[in-house]
Amino acid sequence: MIRPIRPGDIPACVSLYNRYITDTTVTFEFDALTEAQFFDRVRRITQNYPYYVWEDDETGAVLGYAYLDCYSERKAYRFTCDLSIYLAMDARGRGIGRALYRAIEAEAYRRGFYTVVAIVTSENRASMAFHEAMGFVKMADFDGMGHKFGRWLGVRYYRKNLRQPADSSTDELLPQDPIFPL
Repeated sequence: MIRPIRPGDIPACVSLYNRYITDTTVTFEFDALTEAQFFDRVRRITQNYPYYVWEDDETGAVLGYAYLDCYSERKAYRFTCDLSIYLAMDARGRGIGRALYRAIEAEAYRRGFYTVVAIVTSENRASMAFHEAMGFVKMADFDGMGHKFGRWLGVRYYRKNLRQPADSSTDELLPQDPIFPL
């Protein structure tokens, strides 16, 4: 089941994400996060963007999450959002990422976003294939942008248009009710 993230999901989500930090080049972060650090990120993000988890219907375990975030602080980018999806290592290949993506894309469209951007590290071939299968187009490759585990890594930028820019459009997005209080 896909649903908005709750404070009680933080331990499972941070544990899931920390595996990517410590064991992979999927993220350029180096230091595992504490629950408090992860909570603060979720609280900041959910002030303006959707953040969903996949909860297993049988076990209640959180097997993945997806969220949108600010692509750039500059106001002209307000109709563009940055996508992130993370799945438990043993949950990959089961359609959970696709389901999370479809839910987050529908919410992005409902809220008035025009463009979704995804930034993928160069060694993450599964994520590249996923984004291309979901209709994203590769926009740029930047070699040697980060250094982790003793090697230089690049990043690939993907873009998906949810709607075409109009000459006259609204100046604002639909508001989001914050999930976590400040």
